[in-house]
Amino acid sequence: MKATSIILMGILLLYSMRGQAQNATKKVKLHKVWVSLTDSSKVKGVLYSADENAIKIAKNYSLDVSNLTSINYQNLDILRIRRKGKVGKGAWIGALSGVGAGMLIGLIDGDDEPGLFSMTMEEKALLGGILLGVVGTGIGALIATKKEKIVINGDIENYEKMLKTIQSYSFTPN
Repeated sequence: MKATSIILMGILLLYSMRGQAQNATKKVKLHKVWVSLTDSSKVKGVLYSADENAIKIAKNYSLDVSNLTSINYQNLDILRIRRKGKVGKGAWIGALSGVGAGMLIGLIDGDDEPGLFSMTMEEKALLGGILLGVVGTGIGALIATKKEKIVINGDIENYEKMLKTIQSYSFTPN
């Protein structure tokens, strides 16, 4: 029971420290983009901006204006967009959920009857936390790898219809 109290206090302390570390400044949201062009070539980078005629992509993460590549809507076939850092965040959420569920299951199950392979409640909580933490990490990362797919096919109507959505993912709002 003492070990359970210590573990719960540690978890609560981590969450309270995380809440204190947040500040009021707005973070920059970068979105990775994978672009398939109508000539079957591919371009990837960070979505910088989108206007009525083209999208601009930064091929590396320095968002310098001289580093931008402009792609006309007529050359766009398919855009796949995902927020930068989403996979890592999904893995962390999955890991924490798995560890919490594993520990809870181990604590609820209680101590085993004395015998050859008996375990205490704390040992079950530790083992369950480790095992379900690993599984949760994989599941969380896998779920977060999903990209939003936007089909343009070089068509002005498709591009205009999806322009607001594309702009919502861009670094600079239009």
